Amino acid sequence: MNIYQKIFAIQQDPKMARLVRTEFNKFQNYHYFTESQILSKLRPLLKEKRLILLFSDNKEQGFIHEKIEKEHIVKYIKKVEIIDIDKPEDRIMEEFWACGQNIDLAKAKGAADTYSIKYFLSKFFLSPVTDDIDPDKWGRSSEKT
Repeated sequence: MNIYQKIFAIQQDPKMARLVRTEFNKFQNYHYFTESQILSKLRPLLKEKRLILLFSDNKEQGFIHEKIEKEHIVKYIKKVEIIDIDKPEDRIMEEFWACGQNIDLAKAKGAADTYSIKYFLSKFFLSPVTDDIDPDKWGRSSEKT
């Protein structure tokens, strides 16, 4: 299998069929899924298909940092390299934005990393995110007019 066939196989695997927002943030009143939820599904499939993911920050793009009152806001480009272990010359490089905010600069950076990576993985490997209150789960036909 080439690298694209391996990625396709992971995207089609039933284990990646969906992620459920099982966690609840009581301070901001929303449901979310964790990084470990997607990684627990993805890691065995990456091992089976012999692919590795290497994440880094794009050094050429730069790191945007603003401070508005007490909040630090960070924006930067993350990179992921997907490498076929059996043919290391076969690799795919993707870039995506990471954004975060917190009163602690390190926590803003950490939040940006975690949030951007987990959503990159869910989108790249076609794992939809849902919960019981997600209106898309029920479709447009169930909307009240």
